[in-house]
Amino acid sequence: MKTPLLASLCVAALALTACDKKPNEAPASSAATTSSPATTQPATVALSTNNLKDIKNDLVEIQTLSQNRSKEALDLQDKANQAAQKGDKASLRTTVAEMKTYIANFNRDLDALALKSTELDKVREKIKESNNLGIELSEESIAEKPDMKKIDELRNRAMQLQKELVADMQALENKVKTAQ
Repeated sequence: MKTPLLASLCVAALALTACDKKPNEAPASSAATTSSPATTQPATVALSTNNLKDIKNDLVEIQTLSQNRSKEALDLQDKANQAAQKGDKASLRTTVAEMKTYIANFNRDLDALALKSTELDKVREKIKESNNLGIELSEESIAEKPDMKKIDELRNRAMQLQKELVADMQALENKVKTAQ
């Protein structure tokens, strides 16, 4: 497997665990996602803006979900890295399929959270976008004829989105901390 393709797969796999990191622990580069459309919340709920109690509770909700799902993400990351290092294309395809299922379930669980703040609702949408982007990157990386230009664009977008997520989470955590 070519080095850029391996790097792309690793970036996508890292994203699987990025959401469970506290902002000050987040990896320097990561992103993971599915190419299937994300589901939306079943009912439109009036969300608060700038409500510190809602922001704090929503932060806990997202972090708890991410932490509860982190072991599975780490296992998938390890499996993808091992298959990529061995050049085992069949195992990589299987692992990417498992990642798609994991991400679809994770995105569904994110949608099921009863978030109350517009701030964390936006974070949730960015996480889902990051998840979807990571799967797209993984799929392109294991394609028969990978489009390196597309891979570079996806990788760059994934890393930029991950940076935005980290910055957003840090800003919200700092907002809650300074208000206490």
